[in-house]
Amino acid sequence: MELEVRHLRALTAIDETGSLTQAAKRLGMSQPALSGLLQRIERTLGGRLFFRAEYGCLPTPLGSEVLTEARVVLGGMSAIADRVDEWSRRGLPSDPLRVGGYCGFLHVITSKWLRDQPWCSGVSLQEDMDERVSVDKVGIGALDLAIVYRPPLAGMTVPPGVQSVLVHPAEPVFVAMAHDHPIVRPGPIPLADIAEHPWVDEPPGTNRWSTYVAQVCQQHGVVLEQPHSTQCLATLLELVSAQLAIGPALATSRDRPGSIVVRAIEGMPLWQEVRLFFRPNTVVAAHIEEIHAYVLNSYAERQGCSPAYDAWWRERGRELLTAS
Repeated sequence: MELEVRHLRALTAIDETGSLTQAAKRLGMSQPALSGLLQRIERTLGGRLFFRAEYGCLPTPLGSEVLTEARVVLGGMSAIADRVDEWSRRGLPSDPLRVGGYCGFLHVITSKWLRDQPWCSGVSLQEDMDERVSVDKVGIGALDLAIVYRPPLAGMTVPPGVQSVLVHPAEPVFVAMAHDHPIVRPGPIPLADIAEHPWVDEPPGTNRWSTYVAQVCQQHGVVLEQPHSTQCLATLLELVSAQLAIGPALATSRDRPGSIVVRAIEGMPLWQEVRLFFRPNTVVAAHIEEIHAYVLNSYAERQGCSPAYDAWWRERGRELLTAS
């Protein structure tokens, strides 16, 4: 016979009441049944656990050792039950929410906000360069929420059962360049001027973004020469800061005074749709309206990150709030 939690509870009841009769009443069983159970436990452990004294049952030296360990185990079981009950009462999952997508400002600020919500037990942030991977992860339950930037290309399918909410139908893509780059100016930069200088981006063919950029350039009759390829943001920023390349930047990217500036592209030829993906009947689904509202308000809070963003926000971005 292997020891079970019910055996440990029987031993502690005998010790706390000092009586087989009283312990049996506490446990809701007969005294003979408890006596027989104690004998089986003692045979399993190979020694007496209690002896009868004038004032009741007292633990033997072996019994004292076993009781000490039993209380540790029972204390742990009680703590586990308390935690489960707490989450159950609050209607929360016991695991952190897994947030994914191509991580940037929106992902970080939303994850920080989620962490502080009473219905969230924590946040795990993951990054995937390909938006299709993030959406598929939501579909198989590997992500709970994906904040996804989708280039306007046909062909992306959404797994069955996955739902989405539109954040922005066309968030512009800006460019990052050295603060002293020859083509830096206060306003938007023409795509043709950008094409006259080296470009740094993700390796061609890595995801749908590179296909989209190639299509836009073809439509505008320009070619972006890309001698540098990287998926590491730190490398991209170092190349940009050294005037070795110009690279794409999310609209919410920050200027880095004395190093890197963010500028709009004239005519907004590059843009992406932003969506929240999630599964129904989850804690995210239950609070998706709150999450959506917070993400939208985060755009307003981002004012001041760059003059390019502020200009876009004044002209078009603030429509997000009035439309929500």
